[in-house]
Amino acid sequence: MATIALPLRRAGLSGLGTTVPLVIGVAGVFLSWFGAAWDVSWHRVVGRDTFWSVPHLFLYGGVILWGVAALIATVTAMAGRPVRGREMQIGPFRAELGLALVGLGALTVILSAPLDDFWHRTFGRDVDIWSPPHVAGVVGSTVAFLGWSSAFAPGTFGVPDWVRRVLRAVMLANVCGVLVFGMNFYYITATTREAFFYPLLVALLIPAALAAGATLIGGTWGATIVAATYTITALATYLVLDGSGWLAPAFPPLIVAGAVAIDILRARGRPWSHPLVLGLAFSTVFVAAELVRVVLFPAPVPTGLASGGPDPRASTLFFQYYAQTVARPWLSMWPILAAVLGAPLAAASWLVGRRLGALLRDDLGAEALAHS
Repeated sequence: MATIALPLRRAGLSGLGTTVPLVIGVAGVFLSWFGAAWDVSWHRVVGRDTFWSVPHLFLYGGVILWGVAALIATVTAMAGRPVRGREMQIGPFRAELGLALVGLGALTVILSAPLDDFWHRTFGRDVDIWSPPHVAGVVGSTVAFLGWSSAFAPGTFGVPDWVRRVLRAVMLANVCGVLVFGMNFYYITATTREAFFYPLLVALLIPAALAAGATLIGGTWGATIVAATYTITALATYLVLDGSGWLAPAFPPLIVAGAVAIDILRARGRPWSHPLVLGLAFSTVFVAAELVRVVLFPAPVPTGLASGGPDPRASTLFFQYYAQTVARPWLSMWPILAAVLGAPLAAASWLVGRRLGALLRDDLGAEALAHS
């Protein structure tokens, strides 16, 4: 009887340790994605509010679900569930590498909440995404979504392969989304997107996410799939907020144009796929696409302090950003300089992302797949 009970127990643990985290985790991802966007809109319309605002409940509720998913996977693995794929072990704790990273990322975001409260009580309520607690939340979210991207390896979850691929693309798109969110007012309003530092920041951050996506998704159009999925999900969030009467963030950066350029060159092989060539292609095409958009759809000129939001500090910060937009306009030499200087930044970012993708890539063997 014991010889029969052990496999049955392992099978039960296997289903509990992967199916339940999948459902809980995916639900948490959608809650946190929308909660973060809504939270920014809430601050712009209502102003700084308590920690228990509705968008915060969405955001942190979703993050808690990430942590619960990782905790279930860890507890069941410690109880004897076979770990599917590469394992991360810290002391007695063990789980799949991807799900362990989800747990560490969720823990970082959750711990940033009391740090944020301490920061507000010590220095006052900030209106800037670039405060230490918010940056910690951005870093933790990035780690968590990279973990989810790794977790959607073949055989980890008992879902059809096309569902697994779609969810992996969504998680990689969320990496792009978190990095864009972390760009502060460049994420919030198109009016603040000046022609130099904004494209340089995009060149520094986004190619890493595209490279990780190209490595994990594979195929000719891996980077394009990630960028397009990000654009679709960002536009969906934009439409939901705008249709509900809330202030939506700025139109998503046209990273899909740079991603297409990268994939076309990657398909041609050496020397076109050299990181410096890819970096130059991304930087140049992205800047060109943004320039065309600015010319065809110019951002409205702010007419008063109300454009910055209900909080005077937000208005002040907004107009500081807008002053930079006036100083570095798109119809000048600034975007050309940004394209040139952005090339090595994008190349370095691509190399980092490619390395991350290689570390997180699928390595499931026959033994792991036998338990799926």
